[in-house]
Amino acid sequence: MCRFQKVSDVCEYAKENLATTFVIENADITVAYYSIFNDSVNTQQIDFASKSAGLRFLKNLVSHPKRHLTNYPAIKIGRLAVTNAIQRSGLGKIIVNSIIDYAIGVNEECACKIITVDAYAQSLEFYEKLGFKYFSDSDINNDTRQMYLNLTPIITASIENPEV
Repeated sequence: MCRFQKVSDVCEYAKENLATTFVIENADITVAYYSIFNDSVNTQQIDFASKSAGLRFLKNLVSHPKRHLTNYPAIKIGRLAVTNAIQRSGLGKIIVNSIIDYAIGVNEECACKIITVDAYAQSLEFYEKLGFKYFSDSDINNDTRQMYLNLTPIITASIENPEV
């Protein structure tokens, strides 16, 4: 059975403006929940295998040739859980897609370039299928891996194909 955060934990994070949590329930149970909060990706703190790997990462992230920024605005998925009874039903993908839509929409008010997540080992394939990539291989043996989704290709595709 999936272990959900206690409601009091969610309320404490909300009171302190640390995360916003959304809960999906049916008449009987909590079906899923997710938390999001503002993040920033500092490219100087990422352990790239080499300087050229770091430059490749930046080239894929930013089209501007100067690439002088070191911090990039992001939204982090802090928690995402779907109860075991309906895992593999597509609800997790729907939730992540709604977070992507939100992140793209918020760009009208405040920039958001990337969605980040510290993914547990059992969730890595899920995020990979949704297009998330690893920041580096330095955390390959850790309990969680830092992953990101660059929103620019998604935004560009939606501008070029507004019907999609």
